Amino acid sequence: MSGTIGYEELRAGTIRQVAQLMAAAAITAPKSGGQLFLAGKPNFMETVIADDPGTRRDLAAWMRARGKERRERIWFRDADAAEAVDAILFVGLLPGWYPPGYDCGACGYATCAEFLHHTKTLRSQSADLEFTGPVCNLRDIDHAVALSLSMTHKAIAFDRPMPEADFDTLDLPPTGTQPVGIPGAARQQGARNRQAPRQPTRRTQP
Repeated sequence: MSGTIGYEELRAGTIRQVAQLMAAAAITAPKSGGQLFLAGKPNFMETVIADDPGTRRDLAAWMRARGKERRERIWFRDADAAEAVDAILFVGLLPGWYPPGYDCGACGYATCAEFLHHTKTLRSQSADLEFTGPVCNLRDIDHAVALSLSMTHKAIAFDRPMPEADFDTLDLPPTGTQPVGIPGAARQQGARNRQAPRQPTRRTQP
């Protein structure tokens, strides 16, 4: 039996399938190595697919509230995108993550055991921050990624303008997350620091 596939039906099913394939790739191929997981250690990563409009609206509301606290307009721009896309795939570390056991020294300690021992207090004290740390440098590359997915005629993120925001007059609830921005200390009027313009590479004569 054949029939025409509706756009909305195709859109929802395709986005969900792609998100699941991306989540599978993240879980089965961690960049910092999965040898301990194969040896019987618990999984140290998690994935979440937010494809429900209500969930994404709640996320966007939190992002705008956080943007007011941080006094950064980019949060408002990305909140608009969170509502516009079809789904968001989150990939990150579980609270019970553990170092891969390479003893690479990139954290400043000779062994993974030393790192965990000497940074335990700092990790417990950073529970109210946006990111709990310190985190193993190798595990960092598996940590806190949000991937937007949409199936539209034009990429939603192609030409998003940076919105204006009057941080002092916005009536938004606190998120209970630290740190927060200080009035008068906004960077580039509340936006991220501007990048230097690209310059063409100058070729030297042989």
